[in-house]
Amino acid sequence: MEKFSGTPTPPISPTPVETPIDPADIVNVDVNSEGDRISINGDSQTKPAACSKFNSVLVNGNADVITIKGPCRQIMVNGDNNEITADAAMEFVFNGTGNTVTYSRFPNGKRPSIVENQAGNTVEKIPATAETKPNGQSKIVK
Repeated sequence: MEKFSGTPTPPISPTPVETPIDPADIVNVDVNSEGDRISINGDSQTKPAACSKFNSVLVNGNADVITIKGPCRQIMVNGDNNEITADAAMEFVFNGTGNTVTYSRFPNGKRPSIVENQAGNTVEKIPATAETKPNGQSKIVK
């Protein structure tokens, strides 16, 4: 009988560790409170919005520049080439392409979920003290 030599087992790679969330970047939110949906409709607009009761925000347009204050339940973008600066959101949903979203805080210390139904969108966490203006050099952070 020949000597059996098994296939070598590859080494186990360590599980990547997420960067811890800075306590200064956490905003506490009552998730049981849900305000009315905020809709922003139109093209090439510069508009502010405010999530005062953990609202959902719907952006229906192209080439808009939107600044959203306060923590939001969800920000859904139905359009292309929008620049959105948000304080905080639990979820970002993209139904368009070429959109850029920056956010600065985490609701209840949780990272936002990102649903990208169209490719080519970017999401970036910026420092809470940073000037709220998106730049085109961001990446999706999940």
